[in-house]
Amino acid sequence: MTDFAVRQSIEAMEEYAVESVAADVIVNANESNYPLPEEITAKVVARTARFPFNRYPPMKAENLCEVIAKELDVDIDCVKVGNGSSELLEKACYVFGGPGKKIAVPWPSFSMYGEYAALSDSEEIRYPLTEEGYVDADAVISFCKEQQPSLLIICNPNNPTGNYNSLKDMEKILANVSCPVIMDEAYMEFADGKELAPNDMRPLNKLWLVAGSTLSLLGRYSNLLVFRTFSKAYGLAGLRCGYAVGAIGLTRQLGKALLPYHVNAYTLMVAKTVYENKNLYKERIREIRAERDKMVEAFKALGFRVWPTATNFVTFRAEGELMQKLAQAYNAKYKDSLAEQAASGKLIFKYYMENSILVRDFTMHPVLTGCLRITVGLPEENEQLISKLQALCAEVKA
Repeated sequence: MTDFAVRQSIEAMEEYAVESVAADVIVNANESNYPLPEEITAKVVARTARFPFNRYPPMKAENLCEVIAKELDVDIDCVKVGNGSSELLEKACYVFGGPGKKIAVPWPSFSMYGEYAALSDSEEIRYPLTEEGYVDADAVISFCKEQQPSLLIICNPNNPTGNYNSLKDMEKILANVSCPVIMDEAYMEFADGKELAPNDMRPLNKLWLVAGSTLSLLGRYSNLLVFRTFSKAYGLAGLRCGYAVGAIGLTRQLGKALLPYHVNAYTLMVAKTVYENKNLYKERIREIRAERDKMVEAFKALGFRVWPTATNFVTFRAEGELMQKLAQAYNAKYKDSLAEQAASGKLIFKYYMENSILVRDFTMHPVLTGCLRITVGLPEENEQLISKLQALCAEVKA
C-alpha cells in the first residue's frame, strides 16, 4: 500500500476513541439519560411535519443566534453557533493559534483541547490544576505571563474532575492575562452558581442562566469567550449543537472560520425550540444535582475518594486498604499484574461491564490513575450503579 504524505501534526495523532459497546445502562459520555420534556417533543413533532427539508439552513445560524443574543442582552454578532461546542473550540484554535503560537490548556481536563491545538499546528502547553482539580488563578496568571500563550482555555466546571471554580477567580484571570480566554462552560447548568457580576440588572427569571457563570461578565472584558452546549443539560447530544458568546472583536474573528450553512437546519430548529423553553429543564436539573449528591455520599461511605463535582458526573477512585483489596481481586481474577491503583479501577470497570453497565475508564490516566467517571443517569439507574458497587466492595472485603 502506498504511503502518502500528511501533515506532521496529523501523523502524530491517534483517533479519539472511547468505549462503545452494548450496555443496558450507558453512563460513560456525560449525555443526559432523560428524554426531551413532553412539551418540547410535541412542539418539535409539529414543526417537523411542516419542516422545509429542501431548503438550506440560515447561513450563519442566525435564527438560533438571535434568540440567544436576545436572552443574554448582547448584539447578535456576539453569538456564534457550531456543531457542538467542540467545533467552536477547534475553530478557535485555528483562529487564535497557528505555527509558532502556544495554546494554554488545563491538566487534567478535556483531552480534545490538545488535539485541537495540534490540528491548528499550535503548541499545547499545560497548566496544572490543583491536586483536588481546581484552577489556581494566581498560578494561571503567572503561567501566562511566563509562557505568553495566544489563547487560554479554562474548563469550568472541569471535565473529568467536576470542579466548579468561582466567578471571582475566573474574573481575576480575565483581568490579568493579555490573550483571549475561552471559558468552556459545558456543565455550568449543573453548578447551581450563586455569584453575579456587580450591578447585574437582569430580571430574576433570567438570573439562573448566568449565576456563577462568566456569562454575567459579558461586555466587561474584550478577551472573553464563553462556550456552552446543548448536549449536556438539554439532552441534544445526538444533534450536536453548541454556542459561543463573547466580545464582538473575538466572535467576529471566530465567525470567519465557520463555513456557510455549517449547522444543519433541523438541529437549529430543535435547539431553538429547546432554548425558548429551557425553563422546562429547571426541575430536571435540580433532580440531577440531587441524584449526583446522593451518589457522591454513597461512594464516600464505601471508602472511595470522590472529586468535588458541580456537574452531571462523578469521578472517584479507591485508595488505601480498599484499593489494595480491589487490586488483589483483579490480579487474581484476570491473572494480570497491573499496579494497585490502576488494577483497583479496572476491576470496578470490568465488573460494571459484566453487569451491562458502561462507565468511563480513566484507570490508566497519568494523573487520574485508577479513576472512573460515572454520568448521573435516571434515578433507577443510579440505584443500580450504587448497589452494584456496594456488592463488589462487600465481596472483596469478605
